[in-house]
Amino acid sequence: MGSEDVLYRKEDGIGIITLNRPEKMNSVTLEMFSQIRALCNEIKTDNEVRAVILTGNGLAFSAGTDLSGRASDGDGASKRKEAPTDRILLTPSAFDRYSLWDFTAIPKPTICAINGVAVGIASEWPLHCDFRIAAESARWGQVFVMRGWVPDTGAGTYLLPRIVGLSKALELVFSARIIDAQEMLSIGLVSRVVADDQLMVAAMAMAKTVTRGAPLAVKMTKELMYRGLERGIEEHLYATSSAFSALSGTEDNKEGIKAFIEKREPHWQGR
Repeated sequence: MGSEDVLYRKEDGIGIITLNRPEKMNSVTLEMFSQIRALCNEIKTDNEVRAVILTGNGLAFSAGTDLSGRASDGDGASKRKEAPTDRILLTPSAFDRYSLWDFTAIPKPTICAINGVAVGIASEWPLHCDFRIAAESARWGQVFVMRGWVPDTGAGTYLLPRIVGLSKALELVFSARIIDAQEMLSIGLVSRVVADDQLMVAAMAMAKTVTRGAPLAVKMTKELMYRGLERGIEEHLYATSSAFSALSGTEDNKEGIKAFIEKREPHWQGR
């Protein structure tokens, strides 16, 4: 499923999205943004998918946005000279950039498996996922200020401080440093670093671990955590109580209690 540049498959209840332009270091085109946004919307309502993994094919996760343009001759060489407005036209629209928040909005666990370099908008993508695992070859950096921009999806200014802390986030964005996998681990940007050939094995294992619980409970817990970052405590406690009440008496709630009493693994129905 998916397209030639964005591959999508399902394996054991896990949806796997792969950026597939290895010859271009998986740089992302406008069409790819649209394809991924459509996949996110599909995954949200696909009950067969319990978690999502995002990764890249080849030596890089992604070198960021492809700004080369789409006008070309028969040999694929660009015929267009860049005018002052071209940089705006070739940069993903706000709609495309902000579509990366569709990953954050997926009501299921999301995992970014970072292989090789992740810079530009590709440094934002891992932040939109719930969990991040890095291959030993992984390199990550927010280089926007060196191009005269701010982190373009807002993840670098909103999610990054919540993941690594405000001071460290400021340092990473201001310095535009490219950091390696071990530093990513030390600052809490990723939860694990594994050998390159074990990256997808580790990502699948994590996906299995974080989908052990009842689907509805996982969905509501994720929503509570993300919304809880902005809510006051009274509003959050009310939302928690409402979620607890909504889940009480569901088929999965009954099954969870029964499985506990019978000392066995539960069999979820998603309702």
